[in-house]
Amino acid sequence: MPNNYWLFVLLLIMPMWLQATETINCMEAPNLRQAMECFWVRIQQVTTENKRLQAKIQHLTKENKRLQNDVTKLTDAVQVAKNGNVGRTIAYATGNGPNDDTDIGQIKSRVLRFTKAKAATKLRISYTDNLRVLGTDKACRWEIRVDGKSCPKQALYYDYYDGKRNNINRSHSVVGYCSGIAAGVHTIGVWVSTTPGHSLSDCYTGWANSTWVLEAEEVN
Repeated sequence: MPNNYWLFVLLLIMPMWLQATETINCMEAPNLRQAMECFWVRIQQVTTENKRLQAKIQHLTKENKRLQNDVTKLTDAVQVAKNGNVGRTIAYATGNGPNDDTDIGQIKSRVLRFTKAKAATKLRISYTDNLRVLGTDKACRWEIRVDGKSCPKQALYYDYYDGKRNNINRSHSVVGYCSGIAAGVHTIGVWVSTTPGHSLSDCYTGWANSTWVLEAEEVN
């Protein structure tokens, strides 16, 4: 096809692109070859600008998603505040030993003091320790108490049984939820006793001064 045809095509497709850029008018080129070269340069410029704008759009799209996530988080936070969520408040006590051979009574070294913000919330209490029971067909019970009393709505106790006098010391981790505790300062502790139906069990708390942890968190 004659060169004038391609010039005509370029003249049809380029005006809108050229209007968007502050460039010289290729139609003022002294000859067809220079006009074609001018148009080609402008096409490259427009292509580059288009890529830049697409990258900008992608960046703005990501930023919009991030802002939407922030709005969602803020909305959730407002809703949580309206519902009275106390947030994540954790207290813990920990140590290495001492070992305790109490069979019936409080393990006096395992104590945690916790300030509860609201009456309607629960306490999520976890306890990790090394526990042992010795004897044939014997069992010991470790109970988590608040202010020396069992949790009002559900006692938190955990049993360990020995059927063959194995004398094995094992680390244990237990978790429970305590409801019905008033707001204010409370003392959380551990009590041990013989499991009902297994008299005169030999209980032991801790071993070789291993680490114990008593932790409480206020939750809805």
